[in-house]
Amino acid sequence: MALVVKHAIYGALAGGESYNADAFDVTASLQNLINEKSGVVPINNGSFGDPAPGNGKHFGALVTRDGTDFFFACDENQTIDFNHGGGVTHPPSVFTVKFAVYGALPGGNPSGAKATDVTAAVQTILNWSGAAAIDVNEQNFGDPSPGNKKHFAAVVSRGGRDFHFACQEGQAVDFAEGGG
Repeated sequence: MALVVKHAIYGALAGGESYNADAFDVTASLQNLINEKSGVVPINNGSFGDPAPGNGKHFGALVTRDGTDFFFACDENQTIDFNHGGGVTHPPSVFTVKFAVYGALPGGNPSGAKATDVTAAVQTILNWSGAAAIDVNEQNFGDPSPGNKKHFAAVVSRGGRDFHFACQEGQAVDFAEGGG
């Protein structure tokens, strides 16, 4: 079984501070450990050094196993058997989101538009969920206009043809059906 490490990172946010990332690229080290230990590797400072002394470390890697990419992640002081398990990339959606927007006119003010581009968010939801329908709400898209009823519009391609969708927040859109 061929195991090839594409990327591997080991580290932490020192002190839990978002601006204080201390991490090592451990790609080469992981490849050596996989080769030496038949694919079963302890994830710890002994294997990779200590990029963030006094902080709990985290690990993530992308490893190709027999031609297929697998994703791994764990906490410090755990052991991973790279010969088994691992997450795989979700197959691409049959939909291509060309444009999507979510927002409102606060208080109906024609000059006060508050909207955000949610194209990438819609594509991500469709790719990861495997479903064709998504809920249009603040949980999925944030709140570009607090206290106002939001509206959604999108251009989504399926089968090589563009379809158009529009609705208000709180509704679900099924991109496999309809669309003008």
